[in-house]
Amino acid sequence: MTRHRPIVIRVPIWAVLFICFIWASPQGYYTYYRMIFDDLPAQSVIGDLPPPDVVLSFLTFTGQVSLSAHSVGILGWAMFLVAVWPQRRKCRDAAN
Repeated sequence: MTRHRPIVIRVPIWAVLFICFIWASPQGYYTYYRMIFDDLPAQSVIGDLPPPDVVLSFLTFTGQVSLSAHSVGILGWAMFLVAVWPQRRKCRDAAN
């Protein structure tokens, strides 16, 4: 989604995708748990969008002290690095 786009576009795309991951991942985990445990009801566990302080707590590792929370923070920073990494454009004249 961010390939060959200017950085002013790549950073907002990163932010939206990271917030969507934080928001929607509980439903993915719950669906996985429903496959493992037979007695769980079909329901939606997605709540409201996370407030900015929750997103920042993941990125600064100041929120929950758990492997899960730290993994989300590492994922967020990895996504950010991919978003801001310089994009090399192929030289069209290299074949000549």
